[in-house]
Amino acid sequence: MKTPIALCQLSPLSGRPEDNFNKIEQIIKKHSSQRILLFIFPEDFLYGILRDRNEILEAGKKFSFWINRFSALAVKYNTDIIPGSFPLFEKGKLFNTTVYINKKSQVLNQYSKTNLWLSEREDYSISKNPPKCFNSVLGKTVQIICWDLMDHKLFEEAVRQGAEWVIIVSLWSLDQSRDLSRIRGKTKNIYKLPIRKSERLDSIIETRSIEYDLGMIFCNIGGDHSYIALDKMEQLARSAGSTQIIVPLAGIKKSVKNRKEQILICDVPKIKEYISDHEIFYGRREDIQRGYPYTES
Repeated sequence: MKTPIALCQLSPLSGRPEDNFNKIEQIIKKHSSQRILLFIFPEDFLYGILRDRNEILEAGKKFSFWINRFSALAVKYNTDIIPGSFPLFEKGKLFNTTVYINKKSQVLNQYSKTNLWLSEREDYSISKNPPKCFNSVLGKTVQIICWDLMDHKLFEEAVRQGAEWVIIVSLWSLDQSRDLSRIRGKTKNIYKLPIRKSERLDSIIETRSIEYDLGMIFCNIGGDHSYIALDKMEQLARSAGSTQIIVPLAGIKKSVKNRKEQILICDVPKIKEYISDHEIFYGRREDIQRGYPYTES
């Protein structure tokens, strides 16, 4: 039996959470007849990119308010929801946080970003809590956020906990922002990096699936996201696209065709056998559990 899910590669409106919440509801309502069991939205989808610390702080103080709103939405449409990520203010610190809410309005999982992107580090704090494995509609699942994709320790922890799936919500863009260029400087050369196909990002996602024997779900923003940068001028974050789902041994491999806004509907198979067969071939999960080769004398 397969599980239908929806990966929503969409662009939020910066600083307009009510409009973005309404967009989420409209998408869920539109596809309700397809009996989707899980809707996934991108990182920062509720607020868009915020660069003003006071705005981020105010957003972080409303975390519980939005959790209640999303919980009611899950019950109303009888579906599980990952509403992207949004700020959490807790114990004097700001975190970039995602949740998993089931159709009964229960928050099954909450995770705050560990590997912060360069432009987040002045405003957000690193989470000291590793991702926790929980049972989603897909099976044993771990959630992470965007640049966490580059942190191998998080994937090793997922394997040690017996995860079958890693779900990543992301706001992965193609260009360096003006905010970062002022802080870190501009490159000395102009590089012709792939734009339309985002080959590098695709290759990283597939590599993680292979090297850690995991199903990977990656949900990015779509199109161009407009926000106000630190210089108070408009900045565009151009989506890298690459929203996709991939399972070892090609149990399923489905992705969007471009970086435009779109909904990717996937019928997801059970992946225990794919993981088991992949483990027979390569033994990666066993090696991680044993700490091989670093524990060998």
